[in-house]
Amino acid sequence: MIRISLFASACFALAACGAGNSVTKEAVSACNGMLAGDPEIEEDLAEDGDTVAAYCGCFGQLLADQPDSDQTAILTVGQVIVDIREERQIGLEDAAEGIDDSFGADGASEAYGVSSDQFRTTGKYFDIVRRELNKDDSACTAS
Repeated sequence: MIRISLFASACFALAACGAGNSVTKEAVSACNGMLAGDPEIEEDLAEDGDTVAAYCGCFGQLLADQPDSDQTAILTVGQVIVDIREERQIGLEDAAEGIDDSFGADGASEAYGVSSDQFRTTGKYFDIVRRELNKDDSACTAS
């Protein structure tokens, strides 16, 4: 059973205290752990002329604009994905599928300690970042 690490707790505490720069750094680190080294993700980003570094810079930059509860959900699910990828040596999609398959009727995953709502919030955030990164007038162009 994979348990939520101290990282997620630390991220929650930082978000609650408004430590934006620390949360941004933690978010970029978590994003890199979720995406880096996954050939499918790297290829998908490259099709749009992007890199994992650019995506994760945007990921960290935009996180501060999200509600605190969403920040916590995103960082928590992100760390679970990082843990799964490291433990099983699999890609992002396979890790996410494993979490998705673990939800019970109540919307909770006993195996991973996250809820289906947290998981959906994280997925939506990934989409927000990708759309923002692809805009001509993106807030992330400097990332």
